[in-house]
Amino acid sequence: MAKRGPYRIPPASALLAFESAARHGNFTLAANELGTSQSAVSRHISQLETWLSARLFERSRAGAQLTAAGERFRDGVLAGLAAIHRGAIEAAELSRAEQVAIACSHGSSHFIIQPRYDALCRALGEDAQIRVLTYHHTQGPPADPSADILLTWDPAGEAAEDRVVTVKEGVRPVCSPAYAAAHEQTLAGPVAGWSELTLLDLLPNQGWATWEDWFAAAGTPAGAPRRLGLDSYIYVLEAAAAGQGVALGWRRYIERFLEAGTLVALGAGFVESDRGLYAVLTAKGRRKALARRCLACFELD
Repeated sequence: MAKRGPYRIPPASALLAFESAARHGNFTLAANELGTSQSAVSRHISQLETWLSARLFERSRAGAQLTAAGERFRDGVLAGLAAIHRGAIEAAELSRAEQVAIACSHGSSHFIIQPRYDALCRALGEDAQIRVLTYHHTQGPPADPSADILLTWDPAGEAAEDRVVTVKEGVRPVCSPAYAAAHEQTLAGPVAGWSELTLLDLLPNQGWATWEDWFAAAGTPAGAPRRLGLDSYIYVLEAAAAGQGVALGWRRYIERFLEAGTLVALGAGFVESDRGLYAVLTAKGRRKALARRCLACFELD
């Protein structure tokens, strides 16, 4: 193996094969991990041993065990690969200095991010880029390390300076004008008469307000209303707008429907809770001035 510039090092492919084989103690497992053949891994190791003039592994039917020379070489390879990995991450972060990534559920993206997207762009400047990383509310936040800000209903453990309240939870029933007209007499009376209505539910619920919370404040139906469960809050509101029943409307999620007249509000007003939707800086976001500027844009006004 030829000297490469000022550094006398083997090819990266051979180093990666060696690291994997050393970690697994098995050439076949290393080949499976690297998506290559056992013979290719064995060839890389043989080339390294020739280049170093040292035996790196003791081969046996049980696998491959590092020799003393192999252990010394492994320590150097691990240190070098770790340094390259850190450098790659730091270089990528520098290239993304003017980018902010926001992780949120599909519902929050649709009802919270999109309506204020233009305002975010103006506040952050024309050179800034905004990425929205969405996930289904039943799966929880993504493990994507590129996220700078997370929209969540559970900010437990986050420092006060690293979070802001974006929506203070308040709920009230909503339905389409046609559904309200068809059930005008029932809706004009006490909640005890709501047994004949269809209630639209978000299922599964992840800890925010439910129909039971609203009933505790406004009254309880005498009988059990029909329930229709949907797995997305977008679908819940679309079903309500289509006249399929009454939905529990969350503040800041229903305003555009009310303004457009596709939904009408029922009851005396919002039933408040001590919960809320928070914008929270991730560990990565706390190191970025742009992310802190973006966080301020989400603060409840």
